Amino acid sequence: MAARAANITSIEAIRLFTTAMMAFEDGAEDAAVQLELEARRPVAWIDELSAYWPKEVRKASDNLSEARVSLEKCELTINAEDRRSCIDERKALEKAKRRLRLAEEKVQAVRRWKVQIRKEVEEFQVQIAKLRQFLESDLVRSITSLKRMSEALEQYVQRSIAQEGGETQDPHPSPLPGGEGTGAAP
Repeated sequence: MAARAANITSIEAIRLFTTAMMAFEDGAEDAAVQLELEARRPVAWIDELSAYWPKEVRKASDNLSEARVSLEKCELTINAEDRRSCIDERKALEKAKRRLRLAEEKVQAVRRWKVQIRKEVEEFQVQIAKLRQFLESDLVRSITSLKRMSEALEQYVQRSIAQEGGETQDPHPSPLPGGEGTGAAP
């Protein structure tokens, strides 16, 4: 395959693009750090819940026992016809049962979500690692190549000017000999 000629009209455009790529690299690295920090938040939150809900199960279980004892005392202290007077104790018992069921359901839900969240965070960290690898290798190589390219083009321009017999006052000319435009890429 024959080599094709490049139609470069501005070394400055290459420099600006290189600078933009370096800024992107810095911004992307900062974003990766922030994303990694944010990824820790759901793990910490689910870990807190993993400790919270078992405690709530114990509390609810204790409250249920106390409510049963209160109801039994109430039923023993009144005669058979006045059993309706233990309504508050019965309501407290039902409330304690509901709270215990809720706490037990939450314990199970937290267990399921803990596994899922950790899996998702691990997958996310793999993607961040891929981004970092790109930033540390491919992007750095591209920036280095662009710097070498602009230096080589600058030397070419200097040699072309020297061969024409003229000296330039600007050591970093933007337009290439024979190029058109004002330094902007076509």
